[in-house]
Amino acid sequence: MGTTEEVTPVVEYVFQLINRLKSCQELAIEKMEETKIKRKAWYDKNAIKREFSEGDLLLVLKMNRPNKLSVQWKGPGKIEKKISETNYVSRAKEDSNELEENFPCIDSNPNNFDFDEITKHSQLGNRLNVQQIEKLKEILCRYSKIFSNEPGKTHLVEHDIELINDVPIRTKPYRMSARQTDLLQEEIRKMLKYQVIEIGESDYASPMILVETPGKDHRPCIDYRKLNEVIRTQFYPLPNIEHRIETVAAAKYITLLDLTKGYWQIPLTPKAQRLVAFTTSFGTYRPLRMPFGLKNAPYYFNRLMAELLQGCEKFALPYLDDVAIFSENWDDHISHIDKVLERIRDARLTIKPAKCKFAQDSVKYLGHVVGLGKRSPAQLKVQTILDFPVPRTKTQVRAFLGIAGYYRQYIPMFSSLAAPLTELLKGKSKKGYINWTSECQKSFVQLKEKLSTNPVLYAPDFKRQFILQTDASDTGIGIVLAQRNDRGEENPILYLSKKFSDAERRFTAQLKKSVKLSFMQ
Repeated sequence: MGTTEEVTPVVEYVFQLINRLKSCQELAIEKMEETKIKRKAWYDKNAIKREFSEGDLLLVLKMNRPNKLSVQWKGPGKIEKKISETNYVSRAKEDSNELEENFPCIDSNPNNFDFDEITKHSQLGNRLNVQQIEKLKEILCRYSKIFSNEPGKTHLVEHDIELINDVPIRTKPYRMSARQTDLLQEEIRKMLKYQVIEIGESDYASPMILVETPGKDHRPCIDYRKLNEVIRTQFYPLPNIEHRIETVAAAKYITLLDLTKGYWQIPLTPKAQRLVAFTTSFGTYRPLRMPFGLKNAPYYFNRLMAELLQGCEKFALPYLDDVAIFSENWDDHISHIDKVLERIRDARLTIKPAKCKFAQDSVKYLGHVVGLGKRSPAQLKVQTILDFPVPRTKTQVRAFLGIAGYYRQYIPMFSSLAAPLTELLKGKSKKGYINWTSECQKSFVQLKEKLSTNPVLYAPDFKRQFILQTDASDTGIGIVLAQRNDRGEENPILYLSKKFSDAERRFTAQLKKSVKLSFMQ
């Protein structure tokens, strides 16, 4: 007896087919959504969320009439109303003459922003968790336009020059080799590209030279010595290096920023452009931005940085074109970075990405390694001192004492140790040969040995008591400032010393104590 196949009714078969097709459709939609999310994530890898507020200026991409297939940027236009995150009402200004005056342009290409590239020297994975890195990335992406290898142009400060007399200064260009001329022409092309200079004439002209240092890139310099003699001096004190090192060293999170070609971000007044013109063997040029070598350039740059970070002194300190942002905890640090970057963006300045370091526990800062409440001499600088040859002239002795003296606060009784060397500098002659004695050699070696031990100083904690110790020898006095840590150990904060004058050496022990008290004051 044969078996018979079960026959499915037509209506039921149709419903089963519909259900199968529906399941296939749902599966296809699900896979399409997954693919869409993956593609969007890849496409938006370097995308930046942009939001505008009422009153902001922007350019609008509009169709050209009568050719609707052609588009052109129009504006700048001012946002009058915000409808949603992606829709705005803007009234464009058709007068192209207002573009340069009103639209805040920064010489930066946002497509060049790469978070991983900018932070590669920071090694964030060693000290930050994933959430902290994402928060930092969000902040940096928000200000991506200010990270550029091209200088910006600030509106906060404009360099002007006041002369003592009005006699024009013109100097013939210096002679250079064909190779140096080619190198200088290439540098001039870069400066023209950045709109730092322009081709022009002037009744004032200073010569440009090419400075070549072994192991470093060549750089063009303008010899402004004659012009500087007739420029009225403007004084603005340089920041105290020691105060900055102590302050930054106490922090647990430190970020370092470096402005891109800082001087070139300050514009010149038309009057100053005429006065600082420079000449070469192939033409005369007028700087549009502040060049190196001008007498009052540090004054204007310090003024810019002081105005830029006014009110941020408790967490951000500048020294020339370097900015240190320092904080005690992560939440404060990310907020401080946000505030400083906002100031830099609003000032239309740019930052050199390769020289930035973010959220570090210790950094190289002004020749020192600072962070986590400690500081020590930078090893590269110490090695320069250790490799210094035995001096043969007063100039060489002065050079050695200069670089070793920069770290004198790390060496107890520095003045007494260096006394035989400072004695060599006496006399009217500044460049003469010296009588190098065994005492000089001993002093020379001891100073090197003191720095070779990698000395460490601690940042002062003004909530703790200070310990002050003094000592005196036949040649000078020394002072040690220290504090006790939680384990009761004494941590040195600072070493001070003073060499006795010839008269002070003849003092009695009691009088030498009074010298100590006077020096401490």
